[in-house]
Amino acid sequence: MTIEILKRSVRGEVLTHTDDSYCTARNGLLWNGRKPQRSPQIIVKAACAADVQAVVRYASTHGLHVSARGSGHNCSGIALQDSIVVDLSGLAHISVDMARRVAEVGPGVVNRELVRSLEAIGLAFPAGHCGSVAVSGYLLGGGIGWNSGEWGAACENVESVDVVLADGELRRVSATEHPDIFWAVRGGGPEFFGIVTGYRLKLQPLRRHITTSVFTYPLGRIAEVRDWMAASVEDGPNNLEFTVTMTSPPPPLAGAVSKVVSGIATVFATSEAEARATLSRISDAAPVGALHIQEEIPTSYDMLYDIIAGHFPEGARYGVESFWEEGASGSFVADLAAQVEVAPTPETFALAVVVPERDKTAKREDMAFALSGRVFGCAYAIWRVEELDGAGMSWLRATSDRVGDKAIGHYVGECDLEREGRLERCYTPATWRRLQALKTLYDPAGMFAHRRGAAAPMAAMSAA
Repeated sequence: MTIEILKRSVRGEVLTHTDDSYCTARNGLLWNGRKPQRSPQIIVKAACAADVQAVVRYASTHGLHVSARGSGHNCSGIALQDSIVVDLSGLAHISVDMARRVAEVGPGVVNRELVRSLEAIGLAFPAGHCGSVAVSGYLLGGGIGWNSGEWGAACENVESVDVVLADGELRRVSATEHPDIFWAVRGGGPEFFGIVTGYRLKLQPLRRHITTSVFTYPLGRIAEVRDWMAASVEDGPNNLEFTVTMTSPPPPLAGAVSKVVSGIATVFATSEAEARATLSRISDAAPVGALHIQEEIPTSYDMLYDIIAGHFPEGARYGVESFWEEGASGSFVADLAAQVEVAPTPETFALAVVVPERDKTAKREDMAFALSGRVFGCAYAIWRVEELDGAGMSWLRATSDRVGDKAIGHYVGECDLEREGRLERCYTPATWRRLQALKTLYDPAGMFAHRRGAAAPMAAMSAA
């Protein structure tokens, strides 16, 4: 099968190095301004599941690797490979079965659009916190989203999945159909051995009274704020999402202090009274002497997404690392704060979340997303110019080294996959072994293997 035959076999666009639009398409595959120095032989902008099947069969015939790209938000740039990249952004369909309360969603749908579509009909889903991230990679990695304390991880709310495997066949997998593949697709992340072309998601009633309170302090008071967060979550309802951010000061405090810590409590309530009751208890227990307070703010999903987007300037260069702690003490939070004090740029920040213990006996044994803890932390190195690549990544890795063994592992969706051995630490040992065995079974030739780590230097991508 020649490339011309492939072009005639798919509805979507097929690009190679000889096409005028190739460089623009290649540069647009990744959101991070810091991109791997890799150039796909072929970029296919899939228009349907059949396109994905055709690409996989073409790759099998020619001995090529295939990489799937949803929105290209993984900061390690793992979607950009040298062989074939299948861009799934065109598979962005959304339909809802109201009777069953199930949404059928394409992998290219981004979180904000999913939330807006569901909000209009009074439904919801634990969609990701970043509005421009596609559900493809988000769900593959497990998905820690809005109101996950009550609704669970996003992948726990997946009913079934359509996947194309290395043989080019399209399969629908669920708890009863191909359960081993269904296990892997919920949390397998970049270790999954196929390409998802569709999800069926179990939906929840919309929480119409989302409300937020924010308390900001000098960063030196991180221990008090951390303990307040932990106690608030332990005593609060599962629909409370409490995040501590360690950042440069917002405009009202600029110049007054070098770094701040903000306790952000958001409750996904069903009534105003419920929201006020939860947030008033949190306010009563807040450390005294806050620099700035905003209480009981009615909060739409659009507001939440806009706030998140404000932390991530478009076109900037990023490195990210995440951490799980088994207990709820948040012992590594002070380490994150100390690193933010010496951050190389004002945009660089860190956050921590104590996760509500939804069910003390729950074990995610039926899915690959098995590694998690009671405290989640994340460090974001953010800078604007290539000359700061070394400083940004050095800071990130120093932060990771400082946290060290206080973390039991990492979240694959926000992880420094360039570091040797890091990917394996995103899974429990048993999960890792099972994933490798399933990859050998379903993808023996390694069609979906990803190049990463030191062999994949990150730099600016020219238009040449």
